[in-house]
Amino acid sequence: MQFSPTLYIGEVLVVLEGPARVRWQGPGTDRRTPVGVWPDAGQLAAVREHLDSERPLLVLLDEARSRVPVLREEWPSASCRLLREPGGDDEVAEFRLPFLDWLPGRDRERAARFLAESDETLSRTPVALLPPLMIEGRPDGAPRNPRFARRLLPGTLTPARLTAAVDHLLAGEGAGRVCAAGAAR
Repeated sequence: MQFSPTLYIGEVLVVLEGPARVRWQGPGTDRRTPVGVWPDAGQLAAVREHLDSERPLLVLLDEARSRVPVLREEWPSASCRLLREPGGDDEVAEFRLPFLDWLPGRDRERAARFLAESDETLSRTPVALLPPLMIEGRPDGAPRNPRFARRLLPGTLTPARLTAAVDHLLAGEGAGRVCAAGAAR
């Protein structure tokens, strides 16, 4: 079974930015090799069509800066070169995916600003007072798509609660039930 970094909540496309974008191959969880990164050319075309048709896109950035571990012995057999060959002699190498490389530069800049601003908020707010989801404010004149958010307490944000949040935040923008990307909607 292949995990997808995308899901649909009605017409809202939700994308998990970060390590979830790495596609792995291999039996079980013992020997997995990175074989690609979402989106491939067809998936990127589908995202662009989604945005061009003005359907809502929500990008969850909570793991956007996380590193992806890979065993050094598996790196040479990887069919894709995600980044340059990892340096060092450690048994486990780590790499980071390019930040939102599938979105236009202006959207990447907005997302980076949101991450910096939310980092500042998080640095001065006690954990007990944090909401499960922090969403980017949309100043006047800002494009309505994509929207950026961070799951702060992921364990408390069940699929039903995420659906309710998306319905509330993007009301009238095609929100509804949850299904995996590519599944019948």
